[in-house]
Amino acid sequence: MPLQEVTGTFPRCNPLTRPVHKLLIANAGIFIKTVFPTIKSLLSYYLSGLSQPLHLPSRHLIRSSYLREEIQRTQKKCGCKINTFLIKRIMNQERKLSFFLPPISPVKDANGKNVTPATLVPHKELTLEEVWNIVTGSPRLKKLTEAAAAAYGDEKEYRRLKQSTLPYVTPCGTFSYRRSDRLLAPSGLSILDLDHLDSREEAERMRRQLFDDPFLLPELVFVSPGGHGVKAFVPYDLGRTSDVKQNAAENIYWLMEYARLRYGDCSDKDKGKGVDYSGKDLVRACFLSHDERALMRVKTPMG
Repeated sequence: MPLQEVTGTFPRCNPLTRPVHKLLIANAGIFIKTVFPTIKSLLSYYLSGLSQPLHLPSRHLIRSSYLREEIQRTQKKCGCKINTFLIKRIMNQERKLSFFLPPISPVKDANGKNVTPATLVPHKELTLEEVWNIVTGSPRLKKLTEAAAAAYGDEKEYRRLKQSTLPYVTPCGTFSYRRSDRLLAPSGLSILDLDHLDSREEAERMRRQLFDDPFLLPELVFVSPGGHGVKAFVPYDLGRTSDVKQNAAENIYWLMEYARLRYGDCSDKDKGKGVDYSGKDLVRACFLSHDERALMRVKTPMG
């Protein structure tokens, strides 16, 4: 079975916090590579009160049995009572993305006059699981995807249908407005888009190959609207630096470099299938498309 993971970040505002890195989750349990300077500091921070929701860094979770043992040891040592409910709530935080209704760009009439403006304000926020539910189970999205896929051979018509009819999300986080300087909260996700594959069958094979890539471990993978591409939501560590935008930009850069070397580069159409480099923008949109076999990495709940 594939690895399972929970994602997010600890805020950097408290001096007791330190980023937790490389906590790998396997079915047999979760093992800690590095932790806070002391478990007492970690628990003291939890006890100090929450001013905002906390999240775990990407691919990080503390095995519940290990956590219970540390809680018991710390309670005996410092004589304090730990709020385990609060810790479980922190452990189970979910990612959030902004969800936008179409169109992504202005719709024009035959004379070139704008008749429908682009949607720049998000409709609502979605968790990654809610995105997966829409992708796999929305009848309306299925009809819209089928219409777009039918026009795939006509590049102009395909682009028009995709941009004017399909809803989309911002994988990198939530925004108050579709501009990079309007970021509300990062999700710890980057979007990887592989385009110009030879067939739907190849896209479905690539969907599994990306999902099983041990260096990416994407949390959601589905086939693109045209049926000749794959979209993967790849996690990264939000705790690497305190600068949210710089951290996102660096992680997106290295993701693109790895994917380019591993899967090819389609930035030049003459080179054929490969990575679409337009995903480097922080506010990069990802069109949703129906894929009943979309793959999502399951979160391990706290015990």
